[in-house]
Amino acid sequence: MVIRIKKSFAVFCVALLCVLPLISVGINAVPVLSVQGGERLPVVMYHQLTTDKSKAGKYVLTVEQFEKDLVYLKENGYSSVTLTHLFDYSEGKGSMPQKPVMITFDDGCETVYTYALPLLEKYGYTAVCFIIGTVTDKYSGINDHNLAYSNLDWNEVKKLCNGGVIEIQSHTYDLHENTKGRNGIKKLKSETFEQYNEFLTADALKMKEKMIENTGAAPVAIAYPFGSFSKESAGILKNCGIKATFTCEEKVNIIKKAESDWLFGLGRYNRPEGVSSESFFEKWE
Repeated sequence: MVIRIKKSFAVFCVALLCVLPLISVGINAVPVLSVQGGERLPVVMYHQLTTDKSKAGKYVLTVEQFEKDLVYLKENGYSSVTLTHLFDYSEGKGSMPQKPVMITFDDGCETVYTYALPLLEKYGYTAVCFIIGTVTDKYSGINDHNLAYSNLDWNEVKKLCNGGVIEIQSHTYDLHENTKGRNGIKKLKSETFEQYNEFLTADALKMKEKMIENTGAAPVAIAYPFGSFSKESAGILKNCGIKATFTCEEKVNIIKKAESDWLFGLGRYNRPEGVSSESFFEKWE
């Protein structure tokens, strides 16, 4: 009888040790984050903005809804962070706000300048805009400012770079397509590493040249077109001066102070029309 009591007591103690951590942090908590010293960083991915609700969809958001998003973030205590903030943090400098968020725009639509900029200024937020080099070249050579489709020109890009609200980064120089056998920057099965390295490096350096020529600063981050990339992509881009890469994987990023691996492969939540701010942002809350 005594032996059975001791065994039962031992089993009880083991079970209690397993349950106590959950009780102390809460059943819905993620204790791994605190153990590893990680911070949660959600990133939102916007594309085009419009004042015409009939044009809204998966990648086109109404200006009205965008403002509601900013109001929601503001009322719920979110602070936007910049790339410089992330780089400093990865080097062990500074700290993250209590509820950080990063706002990004892909493609470089002109509505970023016309609609997003004044609203970001109004609510005290910053953003990162990833532009396509060849498209920026195109709109710099024509006088076409139809906000239904127009993109930023280099003059507008330079103004944004100097404004301190919207950072401009790379969406590649000329690889935002999947109609010629290649999906964005993804490596072809038939390519050797040497061929792929030469191909991707050429595009990255061309974008770097264009950015320096038109803004005085080189890109340090890239958003992969269509979210497509290969295992070799980050290493090649890193050699071209890229310090962070953004994907289309919908996840909350776990970032760690004095570490930098997490800067490559940052996930983002695409923002479609037709979903309230409350419903959209509860994905990560």
